[in-house]
Amino acid sequence: MNDLKNCFFCISDPDTPFLTELMEELVSENVTLYTIDPDRAFPVGPIPDNSYTITDNMTGVNFARLHDTGYIAYLPEGRTALNGHISDTECVIEGFDEITADFVEKMYQRKRQLPWLITETERTLIRELTLDDIDALFALYEDPDIKRFIPPLLPTKEEERDFQKAYIEKMYGFFGYGFWNIIDKTTGALMGRAGFSNREGFSDPEIGYLLSEPYRKQGIATEVCTALLNYARDILGFTDINAFIRPDNLPSVRFAEKLGFIPTNESVKVDDHTLTKYIKRI
Repeated sequence: MNDLKNCFFCISDPDTPFLTELMEELVSENVTLYTIDPDRAFPVGPIPDNSYTITDNMTGVNFARLHDTGYIAYLPEGRTALNGHISDTECVIEGFDEITADFVEKMYQRKRQLPWLITETERTLIRELTLDDIDALFALYEDPDIKRFIPPLLPTKEEERDFQKAYIEKMYGFFGYGFWNIIDKTTGALMGRAGFSNREGFSDPEIGYLLSEPYRKQGIATEVCTALLNYARDILGFTDINAFIRPDNLPSVRFAEKLGFIPTNESVKVDDHTLTKYIKRI
């Protein structure tokens, strides 16, 4: 945990099951905890930076709005609302057993538009894209092999920045997954991209990846995609993953089969190319 430093709790029933466990976990991550009495006026003075709120009542909601901390809304069993609108919450939960310190950190990051670290491997960090990555993206997509098989970025950096801003808000924000950046652990350089997307007409997500030339033929693609398949199974709860590959893209065909993807009789037409559907049960 790197970003969240303070957490405000405004909970009507302090004996809520699992609340103590969550608080202990946050403390173990060096987060300072504060409590707000839901039956009293909350403080209106300055509060510490890097703060977030968890609440089951409108006192806590209003506190979070006043101080712009963001908040998780807790709806105890049998309740369907907090006697006021909560459409601006990052998340609604029904039990504290559903959340961990890492989950609270991610909601804090989402409020502040900070990128999530998705997972990591021996040599890479896999994290969400940010608008600061646009220049590096354009350099990445200049690779001739990427140009050959991967759709290009938009014509200008301004257009691409607008597209990625909406993508971050809607794809990451709504689905919790998407196409992520592969970062070199040693240098911090952008090595490539990988992740999951949704193709119209197919219920299962599809995996995709690309690496710039200096990082190929070193086992990095296997390292990254194996980690992402594990993440898809263990965190996202996926059971089947698709891959769509041009038959003439022989390296990708061989790589998909190495990962355990099996070709099917299904295909899709994209521009002037036919892509064969591969599938893997995870």
